[in-house]
Amino acid sequence: MQVVVASNPTARFGRAAPVGAIVAARIADLGHAVQHIAAVDYAGQLEQTRFAMIGADVLVVVGGDGMVHLAANIVGGTSKRLIIVPSGSGNDFAKTLGLGSTEQVVASLEALLAAEPDRIDLVRIEHPDGVALAAGIVSVGFDADVNVRSFGFTRVPSRLRYQAAILATVLRPRHRSFQVRLDGGEARTWRTLVAAIANNRIFGGGIPIAPGADVRDGRLTAVFADELSYPRFLWLLGKVLRGRHEADPRVHVVECETAELASGETVIVCADGEIVGRLPVRCSVMPGALRVLRIR
Repeated sequence: MQVVVASNPTARFGRAAPVGAIVAARIADLGHAVQHIAAVDYAGQLEQTRFAMIGADVLVVVGGDGMVHLAANIVGGTSKRLIIVPSGSGNDFAKTLGLGSTEQVVASLEALLAAEPDRIDLVRIEHPDGVALAAGIVSVGFDADVNVRSFGFTRVPSRLRYQAAILATVLRPRHRSFQVRLDGGEARTWRTLVAAIANNRIFGGGIPIAPGADVRDGRLTAVFADELSYPRFLWLLGKVLRGRHEADPRVHVVECETAELASGETVIVCADGEIVGRLPVRCSVMPGALRVLRIR
C-alpha cells in the first residue's frame, strides 16, 4: 500500500513535531511504502502532499484541524482514504469522530489501515478566488476575526489560544451586514456579530457553536444572531461558550444544504480555523465526501 504521511512540525508549539516521523516509521515497519512530508508553510505542505497523493492510496495527517482542512482539500471527493492522528491545539474534528489520543491512534495504525472507511460530509466553499473544501465550520465576521487574531497569539498556551483571541476581539466587536440566502430561498439581510455555517458541532478547541450539527447527515447548520447591544452580546457569548445559545430567541439556527453569504464590506472567510477567502461565498454540503479510516 502506498501511504503519504503529512505532518505539521509546528503543532503544539513544535512539541508534536516528532510525531510525524514516528507515524511514518511505524507504517513502514508494517510493510507499506511511505512518503513523509513535513513542510512548515501551509501552501508548501498542500502542494507537496497533493503531488505525492497522485500515486498513493492513503493519506495520514498528523496535526490539528488545520491538517484536517488540508486533507479535505486533497482527498475530499475522491476514493482515497484518510487517517487523522490528532496532535494539534484543538483537534475538534478528531474529537467529533471519537478518534482518541495521539498515542491511541498511533498504536492502532495497523488496524486503521485495514479498516473500512467512515463516510463524512464536507462543505464546498465557492468564493471569488476559487473553491475550497472544509470539514468543520465556515465562519465570517466576529468568528473569523477571532480566528485571524488567534494566529498571532503564539505565546499563549495552545489550549487557551482561541479563548484568549475571543477575549481580545470582544473588546471591540464589529457588527457587519450580511445578505443571506439558504437553499435558494428569499434573501435576508442580517446585521450581526455571530454568523457561521457548520458541518461540525464544535470549533475553537471545543466551543459548541452548532450543538445539533452532524457530520454524517448530509446537512449544514446555519447559525446567525440578531443585532445586539454590547451587554446583550456578552451575555449571548457566555451562552455560546456553554452551548446554550440555541434556545435564545435572538439566535437563529437553520438546517440547510446550501448557504449563500454576501456583504457590502470586505469580509474574510475562515474554515477549519484557516483563512480560505472573502465574501461572497456559496457553501454547499458534499454528503459522504471524505473517507476516514477509524476504529468503530
